Formats: sequence, structure tokens, C-alpha cells
Amino acid sequence: MVCAPVIICMSQAAFTSVDRRAWETSRTLGAPWFSAVWTLCRELKMPLLLAIVAAFSRIVTEVGCSMMVGGNIMNVTRNIPTAIALETSKGDFAQAIALGLVLLILSLILNFMLGTLRGRADPRSH
Repeated sequence: MVCAPVIICMSQAAFTSVDRRAWETSRTLGAPWFSAVWTLCRELKMPLLLAIVAAFSRIVTEVGCSMMVGGNIMNVTRNIPTAIALETSKGDFAQAIALGLVLLILSLILNFMLGTLRGRADPRSH
């Protein structure tokens, strides 16, 4: 769980920075605990999305850590970045490029989706 500390720290910072009145108002209006938390999450959409992006980038870039700790064992600890490093070291550049393109496409899809959500959340874009 390489991304857990990033998500926890950034989410905690976001939740402590929110105006306490949002929580108090939703609870005062009779919202159950889960609905009040959901309201806070909607208020903190951008900081929480940034936490997800930071965690994703941490996962994608952890080749060295995965190689040292996990050992790059097939079907056990291998992930896409370590597979790219392995294929490159074997000289199979076509496979490494194909895996790199898969990783790049996943990153672009995630960024596009988050950009779309950001566009809906940003009042200046209307």
C-alpha cells in the first residue's frame, strides 16, 4: 500500500480545512452521519480528487521500491512498471513499449475523467 499514506494525509488535510459549519448544518437539518460525510465529500471534491491523482502517480512511479521489496515475481508481485523494466532489461523493447502505452493510456483516461469532473465543479467554467 504505497498510496495509503498519501491519500490519508491529503484527505485529512482537506477535511480539517473545510468549514465546520457545513458539517453542523447538515447534521442540524437532520441528515444521518453518512449523508453528512457525503456532503463534506462533495464540498471537498477537488482536494479529494487531487489526493487520488497524487496516489495514482505514486503507484505508477514506484518501480524501484517494487523491484527492491517485491522482487518482481511473476503473478505475485509484478506490476506494469516492473514489467516494463524487466522487458527492457531482456531487450524486448516492443513489449516494453506496448506496456508503456497501456500505462500512458490509463493515465490519460484518469486525467481526462478528473478534468471533466473538475470542469463541472469549477464555477468559473460556466
